[in-house]
Amino acid sequence: MITNWIRKQLNLLMGNDHSRLHKKLIRSGHLVTGTDTRIEKCKVYMPAQLQPGFVNITIGKDSMVEGSFVLYSPNARVTIGDRVYIGPGTTIYCYEEIEIGDDIMFSWDITVLDTNAHSLVWEERKNDVVNWKKGAGFKEWSVVQHEKVVVKNKAWIGFNSILLKGVTIGEGAVVAAGSVVVKSVDDYTVVGGNPAQFIKKTS
Repeated sequence: MITNWIRKQLNLLMGNDHSRLHKKLIRSGHLVTGTDTRIEKCKVYMPAQLQPGFVNITIGKDSMVEGSFVLYSPNARVTIGDRVYIGPGTTIYCYEEIEIGDDIMFSWDITVLDTNAHSLVWEERKNDVVNWKKGAGFKEWSVVQHEKVVVKNKAWIGFNSILLKGVTIGEGAVVAAGSVVVKSVDDYTVVGGNPAQFIKKTS
């Protein structure tokens, strides 16, 4: 007989521990999903206090999200289009806005973030650890740089890649595995490396 403790651990491993939160967020309108989209393995971490009526996460139809969302502010907005796959271990960190188009593949263990998370100036970040223990809302975000991230239609992001704040990944572009993208990528272009550099055009 499976004990409650074992069942809970199995749910954690299978990614089902957030199914109750999904339903709550959908009911409150903070999470919107399209038809035939699967999010049962997706994990969502959000501020305790959310803005009433504000849609934080939108996912289009026929998509499958197995990664995680970490929203740093009540006004954080992540928009994902139709027929998008986001693999396990991939984490999207959003303070302001991240926009992902249609027909896009994110492999596994990818990091996407629209913020530096901490100030570059020591005096401005010296209390971050102490404040962070209280919750994301207690950190001094006004000194942290953030800028929207955009991934356009038909792009493919390889595993273990990192997309940093302010970048736009062009339509049909390919980011090679293990790349660190610090500047925008043109349409139908392959980039790779750290920092990611032009490799070739796809056609």
